Amino acid sequence: MLSVKPIMNSCVEAIFGFKTCCGLRAFDQNLEFLVTNQGPATVRVPSRCDLRGDWGSHGVEALMPHGVHALAPGQTMAFYCAMDEQLWLRSDEVVFFDDQGNQYACPTGARRPAED
Repeated sequence: MLSVKPIMNSCVEAIFGFKTCCGLRAFDQNLEFLVTNQGPATVRVPSRCDLRGDWGSHGVEALMPHGVHALAPGQTMAFYCAMDEQLWLRSDEVVFFDDQGNQYACPTGARRPAED
């Protein structure tokens, strides 16, 4: 059983948002997910999630760190991504997956009606 806590505009953006010698930003991550294994067994979690709303679903494949991660019981792992804030505001829930095909949904708490 996974619990997911999304944190939009977390302080991680300032931590990762460093400047290169050319003045370009790298690691412009504005969305953090804290994923906690609340079950009794290890769960393997791929670095991906879906945003869902009445408009459909949008896969987010570029979570950092990349790969599949084993979360032991009670362990929390942070995932990060660069998210379009307008997409986030139109979303109702975020869904993470495990390598067994189970889905773990969490409300984004960000829902705002789409402008016509």
